[in-house]
Amino acid sequence: MRFLTKKIEEFTSDTIICFFWEDYKPKSNLFDYLNKLSNNQLLNQIETYKIFKGEFMETFKYSINENIKVLLAGLGKKDKLTRRKFSQVIANAARIAKNMTKNNSIGIELIENLNECINITKNFNKEDSAKMSLCSARIGLYEFDKYLSEKKPKIETIELLDDNFTKEIENAAEIGAYTSFAMKFTKDLVNEQAQIATPEYIANIAAQIAKEHKLEAKIYDKNQIKELNMNAFLAVSQGSVHEPKFIHLAYKPKCTPRKKIALVGKGITFDAGGMNIKPATSMLTMKDDMTGAASVLGIIQAIAKLESDIELHVVAALCENMTSGSAYKQGDILTAMNGKTIEVDNTDAEGRITLADALTYCDKLNVDEVIDIATLTGAVIVSLGNNITGVMGNNQKQIDNFIEISKKSGENTWQMPILEELKDNLKSNIADMKNTGGRQAGTSTAAWFLSNFTKSKSWLHLDIAGTAYLDKSNKETLQGPTGVMIRTLINYLLS
Repeated sequence: MRFLTKKIEEFTSDTIICFFWEDYKPKSNLFDYLNKLSNNQLLNQIETYKIFKGEFMETFKYSINENIKVLLAGLGKKDKLTRRKFSQVIANAARIAKNMTKNNSIGIELIENLNECINITKNFNKEDSAKMSLCSARIGLYEFDKYLSEKKPKIETIELLDDNFTKEIENAAEIGAYTSFAMKFTKDLVNEQAQIATPEYIANIAAQIAKEHKLEAKIYDKNQIKELNMNAFLAVSQGSVHEPKFIHLAYKPKCTPRKKIALVGKGITFDAGGMNIKPATSMLTMKDDMTGAASVLGIIQAIAKLESDIELHVVAALCENMTSGSAYKQGDILTAMNGKTIEVDNTDAEGRITLADALTYCDKLNVDEVIDIATLTGAVIVSLGNNITGVMGNNQKQIDNFIEISKKSGENTWQMPILEELKDNLKSNIADMKNTGGRQAGTSTAAWFLSNFTKSKSWLHLDIAGTAYLDKSNKETLQGPTGVMIRTLINYLLS
């Protein structure tokens, strides 16, 4: 897909998206130009027949001629719009426009300053609009049709339309474009069937990414993982015929890095629950348990393409959690990479066991911050549903900054506590800790478990178990993988 910035009178798309406020007279350079092309009939239709009010998510289709179609998209009331709602409007409009275009190209108005919208978050400018417009449009257009015998035409070009593109706006549009690529990459990988997307398959993709983007790469096989003393990670993998892989990619800028960050992605390529086998219905979407790993692989590509001035390490422990004669069992005692021992209370709480060794591995990378992203607990779904990501960590300043950037990125997050008394939930009589602590405070307890395996003073944990995959579509994203937190993480890394 191509992303272009063009002056209003130079668009080549045959379907143009133009935005409207509820109860306000249409006023923008793009609308004026389109109305002029229609000999004032576009405005006349709206004002005479009152068929479009600009309500939130409302749309109106109008054909100026055989070659140009207009899709008016309602933003709703100015005092109600948020960045998340803005993204929803764009994604929805892009989906509708896809079915209107004949030349597989759509144009999107670069909306004017939105600072007067009290809920939009301060300092929303054309740069923010450019970034969000391209990324949100591609969210709306996303489809996974690899295994469909009949494929629909895809949008090949998105044109962002305005008469005054500054260098800053162009740069922001580029960030939006590469962010959308990272999200598509992630969703494609999560959508891939588990019999294809094995640890070896994903490790090979990581190697290809390293080669293409000139990244440093270390990809460890089972014997090398054993040499690293990642015994916790190895235990989870031992029930599968597919051997584990541990990947570490590093992007290093040409200049002295402004900061160094490690991203850790949970990489369970299929989770059957181990000996604590999941019910059949709970296994249906368990190919998505490697969403964290897929996300960090997408993010590092965007950071490399944008030639960021940070140093970024991405790490993932890749394996399947299967049940077999060789699978690890309840009651097993595992010795993690940092020497701490874990009593296995439930083999279906495997993600935290693999992350334990992955986090410890990051201790030797000499980074300023460590962030992990994981489909970790069912408890976070009970607490926050499927539209809010749980955020935890050991540095309040880092947490506050991340949550603020998530709001600006149009993603919902909520801080949950990590209290020291949670260690009582994981108390073991025969090991340093158990891997689960019962039903109460499950999300926070899992985070406390992870905190024992990192020495970083700026560690952030994102539990995306509820937000990584949708059982049914919402206003922005269709059913399936969402690419959640990729927008926020890229904006955070670039901030």
